[in-house]
Amino acid sequence: MPPRFFLHVSWLLAGVIALFATGCLSKYSLGGITVNLVNFLPANAALLESSGVMTLRYTNENTIPIGLSGSVHKVYLNGSYVGKAVSKQALGLTALSTVTQDVTVNFENLALVKQLVSMREQKSVSYKVESTLYLTSGEEDLSIKTQSTGSVDLQALSGMIH
Repeated sequence: MPPRFFLHVSWLLAGVIALFATGCLSKYSLGGITVNLVNFLPANAALLESSGVMTLRYTNENTIPIGLSGSVHKVYLNGSYVGKAVSKQALGLTALSTVTQDVTVNFENLALVKQLVSMREQKSVSYKVESTLYLTSGEEDLSIKTQSTGSVDLQALSGMIH
């Protein structure tokens, strides 16, 4: 066989190996998941309650479904940290969809929450939610960090704070 044949075959073989190697190295990265605060409600009618229920709206902008095994959400109101919510509840996000979930937030700065709720002339406050979403893919445990900002009405909490 002519030497040119071996040269062409070796280049072809190198190209095929390079294609397979780069295909194996590329890993799909999840993104496009947002978590927005929709509502705050009192957890129950206890007089010294230091928790509330917040409704979160998850938006999955991915073209694949995602199953969350849990989440952690740090909540800030008017720029100040007020508490954290931890959920072990599994949540399924179908492709290109939204879903809501109620989670209990434990207020670590109840004095600030009381102050914000007592301001009757202020209908809403600004919020920031820093979320860490946990999912399992095969034997891998993955986490996705996301952050959102907006405004929310706290007047529903006025019944719990005296």
